[in-house]
Amino acid sequence: MNNLSDILLKKPLSDALLQGLLFTSFTLHMLFVLLTIGTAILALSYFIHAWCGRKFEELRWDKEILRTFLVHKSLAVVLGVAPLLLIQVGFTIPFFTAVNLVASFWMLIIPLLMIAFLLFDALGHRIEVHPCLHLALGMIALISLLVVPGIFVASLIIAENPGAWVPIVRKHYQLSGPLAIHWLFRYLHVLGAGIVFGAAFHYLFLAKGESERQSSLLKWIVAGLLFQFVLGIMLYTSLPEKPDDITHVSLIAGILAAGILLWVIYFKLNKSGHLGAKVAVTLFMLILVPMLLTRQFVQNRNLLPFTDKLRANAVTYAKELEPYSQEALNRYKSDLEIIYDKGDTIYLRSCAFCHGENGDGKGSEAKNLEIPPENLSSIRTSRAYFETLLVEGVPGSAMPYFTFFDRDRLANLFAYLDEKYRIASFPEASPVKISDSGYRKAEGVYTQICSTCHGPDGKGSKFSQGFKPKPEDFTVYNLSPRRGFDIITNGYPGTAMPPFSGLPEGVRWGLVRIVNGFYQPSRI
Repeated sequence: MNNLSDILLKKPLSDALLQGLLFTSFTLHMLFVLLTIGTAILALSYFIHAWCGRKFEELRWDKEILRTFLVHKSLAVVLGVAPLLLIQVGFTIPFFTAVNLVASFWMLIIPLLMIAFLLFDALGHRIEVHPCLHLALGMIALISLLVVPGIFVASLIIAENPGAWVPIVRKHYQLSGPLAIHWLFRYLHVLGAGIVFGAAFHYLFLAKGESERQSSLLKWIVAGLLFQFVLGIMLYTSLPEKPDDITHVSLIAGILAAGILLWVIYFKLNKSGHLGAKVAVTLFMLILVPMLLTRQFVQNRNLLPFTDKLRANAVTYAKELEPYSQEALNRYKSDLEIIYDKGDTIYLRSCAFCHGENGDGKGSEAKNLEIPPENLSSIRTSRAYFETLLVEGVPGSAMPYFTFFDRDRLANLFAYLDEKYRIASFPEASPVKISDSGYRKAEGVYTQICSTCHGPDGKGSKFSQGFKPKPEDFTVYNLSPRRGFDIITNGYPGTAMPPFSGLPEGVRWGLVRIVNGFYQPSRI
């Protein structure tokens, strides 16, 4: 990122407003993510407990929990759009770099969520299934769901640590060492928070007035908070860089709120046995907000200096380009005035940089291509097949498709090339006299070797149909004798066509004659 290659984009919002909106939207999104995760874990846990204990009345409790899953997951998904858009605006390069480095996993998010949502919604209906099937489907749904926050956590960690991007690539796009440990603790911390907030939600709303269920959920809350304390210590020690003072203040505030919540729960369990909604909501928000503030402070400490550096690079780059900007604008304006109707204009603007101004395949970009552009002055084909090549391109090569040119423009281009290079004519006669013995040997070579890929009739074989690019059909596309001889002798770089320079010259010219003899442009 030290090279002058960054683009300066004007942000639609100030940095302060962007940060505020990002934190607010992420907090709302994360709240419902935690409720979704917690609900899923609790539902499956209560089902297993009911099944093992043969208390199937608790299975109804399991289904009641699952019926709230629809609301949580829908809000989690909808509210997730805003922070994704905002982080793309605020931290464009870190975010998209992280997504690209975990692209294979990122693409799994949608199918995993679909599997989890469909299965959990199905299990939450009143229709009963065999307990074994219920357990199997529940496990598949839970695992599918829990993989998703793991992918998001990995993406955030990668985005927050630009210095690790190159090592990640070198290690085959995998987190390793301290970052992998940090990912594990951070991921488990999210799951622990999901248990705490999921249990709290169902304690306050679903189990209201049912002391036995509330008592069970309070145990989940206490266990989750204790788990968070232990895991929080590990997470803190695994941070790539130690937090600054403001981060410590936020962290301590969250720890104090969690400690007070534990004390209140213990007190209520021994006294009234009920935790008030106002106290609970206040304390839980005092835990969530500092927890997410701590995450934001840690993220900003790494990303803000990096984005400032990118911005400085972009400003420098803009100054480097400024002397050429007017020239570029003038050239762009002149290009807009060009009418792409004539064949020579189309060729010079769309083809010559690869195929060369003289059609010899030696354009300015040819040296950068693994498969060299064809020498257009040597091809022999019909207009119909020529247009097919332009419309479909040549898979496996740099030859793209030109679907934006209509039939008339393609016809004009073909007419231009035909007038200049006679591409619509038959291949010329061989410039070398071929002896009968040489031709017979060439026939044997073609049958034994060449037909493996090109087919006995020159139309290609089944063996070569998967090649990219695959061999051309010689009956509708051929070459001048000298070009054909050159390819037989030297091969075609970047393709499956090898050189046959070891064959006698007379045999190679015999092969040229055989190949040219397949040409039947009237077929199409």
